[in-house]
Amino acid sequence: MGSLKNRHREILKLINGRPVHLLDIPVYGNVGDLLILKGTERFLKENRVKVAQIASIHNFNENIQPGDVVLFQGGGNFGDLYPVHQLHRENVIAKYRNNRIIVLPQSIFFESAEAFDACAAALQLHPDLHILVRDVGSFKSALKMTSNCHLMPDMAHQLYSSAIRPAPSGLRLLFQRLDKESSSQKIDLKWDTKTDWDLLIADEMETICFFRRQLERSRKFRMDWLVMRLWLIYKNRLIAKAERFFLRHDFVITDRLHGHILASLLNTQNCVLDNSYGKNSSYVAAWTGPSPLVFQQEPALKR
Repeated sequence: MGSLKNRHREILKLINGRPVHLLDIPVYGNVGDLLILKGTERFLKENRVKVAQIASIHNFNENIQPGDVVLFQGGGNFGDLYPVHQLHRENVIAKYRNNRIIVLPQSIFFESAEAFDACAAALQLHPDLHILVRDVGSFKSALKMTSNCHLMPDMAHQLYSSAIRPAPSGLRLLFQRLDKESSSQKIDLKWDTKTDWDLLIADEMETICFFRRQLERSRKFRMDWLVMRLWLIYKNRLIAKAERFFLRHDFVITDRLHGHILASLLNTQNCVLDNSYGKNSSYVAAWTGPSPLVFQQEPALKR
């Protein structure tokens, strides 16, 4: 797990000492995306990258200067499953053709072949677009959008620490998707606790929605930078809550990629099931498969 952190150093060569604008950051309750954000923040801070802007889709500031580098948050929203984020990404890429643009490690998936072709045609027009992807299938898709493609692990791996370990409890966690990426597969493994991000932080949703509203409102008065700074602090509370919950279990079964990654960051054994389109198995094949922490569904684990 520690070795995956070092692969991100290639990003510094692409930034090349220039100021960056980190866009499309999450202001919602998917803790997996918040882990990516925190890992990205740590990477930029530890490498002393000058950050000119951190913005969500709710408060993007278009004051990007010549020579600045645009970074898009990594994750799994590249495609037509999440059209709001995809449209924002495509609009910025189309507008800033004189700036280097780097899409941080993403998984690419389109349900519609027509939507994929339209996206590829639009992105090919940018002369300095770099797409970092988390698996081989996404790499093949990205090659149809730009020749500047890089295979790279998720930014959340920046958070790994070998010192963190779960206390032996004998408890098993089933961390199962409840959204559009659920595979609806039958789980025939033994588990003690079952949840998902929305259930885990249900009592925080009102505060999260408050931050989102305030970002939109404060933008009119140019005070969104302050709301964003407070959100970046608050999101660490959500991550810490998820970490404490995971550490109560010494085995995790999950069809969420960041259920797998968080368990691995916490040195917890985990069994990885697939999501609706094979994202998880592709990631394990590309990066985490050799880890002794990681299993895929096997007869030896069944009850």
